[in-house]
Amino acid sequence: MAEEMGMMGEQPPMGSQIDMQKAQETLMSPDPEIEGVLMSRITQMSPEDLQALDSAVTPAVSTALLKLLPELGELIAFLNEQGEKEPIPENMETMDQSGMPKDMGALGNM
Repeated sequence: MAEEMGMMGEQPPMGSQIDMQKAQETLMSPDPEIEGVLMSRITQMSPEDLQALDSAVTPAVSTALLKLLPELGELIAFLNEQGEKEPIPENMETMDQSGMPKDMGALGNM
């Protein structure tokens, strides 16, 4: 019985540690299905909702959101790429203080 109790405190075999690390990496990697759902939801939001997100998403919050939803990284990159392809508006009133289009939404400011 003492031998059994001694074994309970031992570390798992290296293979198990590697498997756990792979599982964690998989869990934290972006999921294309979730990314698609997020994109669909963003496109359905009103400009007012996007503006509310803009005012609420600070750099610290965006860092935490990217840890929670790594799919946002791909979505942000896509939105930034689309913004670069758009011609610069002649009316600067449509731009925010960061130089991004105001109607781009919260993800554009991340």
